[in-house]
Amino acid sequence: MARTVRHVRHPVRHARSRAQAVAHHNRQVAGVTGALLLAVSLYTVVIGPNGWLWFGWAVLLLACAALFVVR
Repeated sequence: MARTVRHVRHPVRHARSRAQAVAHHNRQVAGVTGALLLAVSLYTVVIGPNGWLWFGWAVLLLACAALFVVR
């Protein structure tokens, strides 16, 4: 007996426009930047100021600047 093959129709995934992809990326970068801000702030409160703290703030500042340049 021959086996019948059923073709299951999968939902078509529509490609995002470039503007939507860029907006999604910017939201992700903003989320990471916010998480870094929270982490460095908590580190400041718990550990106290030292060289790594200033390095963390410098990285955070560069991430913020990059976010605004990309937009």
